[in-house]
Amino acid sequence: MRARLAAPVEQIVQEVNAFLRGWVGFFRYGNSAREFDKISKYAVMRVALLVAKRHQRGRSWGFAQVYRSPNSLGLISLNGTVIAPRPNRPWRAPAEHRR
Repeated sequence: MRARLAAPVEQIVQEVNAFLRGWVGFFRYGNSAREFDKISKYAVMRVALLVAKRHQRGRSWGFAQVYRSPNSLGLISLNGTVIAPRPNRPWRAPAEHRR
């Protein structure tokens, strides 16, 4: 939203990070590295567009600001968060152990 252009970039990045952490918790089991890559690229694109709009510059300038930053303006990385599935154990505990 254009109204978000007035908010500090740090605040918006914190909100995006909270959203990304939710996706990490949901998708981290199994083979989800490709989905994490897509989500990460989309988040970087949206933050880059926000920065570019805020400074009334082009899209490439916004991407340059995000990629030149040492930590991508504070965005969390989703690389390395995938946990391999457990091949010899069930996903859930049996019903008598869940109480």
